[in-house]
Amino acid sequence: MVMTQQLKEEWAARLRAPANLPFEAPAGYMDALKQVDTRTLKIPTSVGENTSYLITPKGGVTNDVLVINIHGGGFVQPHNPWDGALCAHYAVELGSTVLDIDYRTCPEVMYPTPMIECYETVQWAMDHAAELGIDPEKVVLGGNSAGATLTATTCLRAQEQGGRMPALALLIYPACDPFVTPEAEDLLNSGMDLTRLENRGMLYNAMFTNNDPALEHEVYLNLNSATEEQLQRFPETVVITAGKDYLRYGGEKFASKLAVSGNRVTLQRFCGSAHGFYARCTADWQQARALVYETIRRKFSL
Repeated sequence: MVMTQQLKEEWAARLRAPANLPFEAPAGYMDALKQVDTRTLKIPTSVGENTSYLITPKGGVTNDVLVINIHGGGFVQPHNPWDGALCAHYAVELGSTVLDIDYRTCPEVMYPTPMIECYETVQWAMDHAAELGIDPEKVVLGGNSAGATLTATTCLRAQEQGGRMPALALLIYPACDPFVTPEAEDLLNSGMDLTRLENRGMLYNAMFTNNDPALEHEVYLNLNSATEEQLQRFPETVVITAGKDYLRYGGEKFASKLAVSGNRVTLQRFCGSAHGFYARCTADWQQARALVYETIRRKFSL
């Protein structure tokens, strides 16, 4: 399904409408933003300047861990307030520095620009550890949905190019198989229900890759096409999936491939949750956050 740039822009405007993405945070959740200091960084990459936000708890950090977050949104949704709130909670709960990557999205840029931008931004952060006040051996890299995909591709690219690898990866309901949703031209109509993940997924895929069959087995798009050799240097990884999410099958398959390749993997499915629950504070989000916090504290003896 090849879409014109104009059609992509029209659909992007509809997909980005807040009504399509519920946010059910409890009262006071956003107050975490008042408990941190945020500084905007402009980071050079080979595909253009990246914007990222350096977040630290007010009063200062208590350890030298860096948590890097890559937001989700099907490579189409831009960075939004709940991404900043998630990172503020990381900083407050862990006493750590957090780097919140605001990569450019489709249709303003296309594949593979976000993959390259995120990889080079992560490498920049580890190369500037002294400036950021962190230990480059204590980096947590994570994201949800498309952000989880970008986390995995950053690790794949680091292995491929001999780059620095994070110590821990968080893959939160990753999109591992971008070509699994059947596409149909007649779905592109004004009555499409954009609250349905399957419909949004179809449009995300069409916009980001044009569903080019030549890309179907591209490892940076279809993570489950990765070989054991490509996965063998992955860091310790936490994979979180949602029981009411059709993407859980691809995410759990990828977790299995990581384990078979000799990596330490924690996989947990939150059966009562739907896609997006971790960032948008629905269903089992608190239990999933607790798993992440506990893993980071255990990993670095916090």
